[in-house]
Amino acid sequence: MITPYGNAYQRKDGYYQISSGEHKGKLLHCLIYEENYGPIPEGFVVHHIDGLKTNNECNNLMLLSKSNHHKLHMSGSNHPLWNTGKIDKMGGLTFLSAEKNKGKNMVNVSEELGYSSSSTIFHYLNKRGLRWNQL
Repeated sequence: MITPYGNAYQRKDGYYQISSGEHKGKLLHCLIYEENYGPIPEGFVVHHIDGLKTNNECNNLMLLSKSNHHKLHMSGSNHPLWNTGKIDKMGGLTFLSAEKNKGKNMVNVSEELGYSSSSTIFHYLNKRGLRWNQL
């Protein structure tokens, strides 16, 4: 995709990243935010209000602290990895149960799925009223 910031491609996580020019490696929505509202302070992230990572209209972008952004996405069904993410695409509880039965723990499975910590799996199970030892 051609943008005013350079060519962009859609990453596996849904965000557009600039692939050429002086902005190479930067996320499109962050560049759009900065152009319209100014620099992103350290400790803050740009959030898509409607939850659509492809809707980079400036009125759909807002600044949140990393902490508040994390809380927003970890609450209920707004978590970006539930129902549309890696766990459910692989069969959800069935997948996790199979991995546990192979002798893997939450940390092992998290690393293989590309999560930075096992908290995603913990919260996924917790939302469903389950614990790892109940799979």
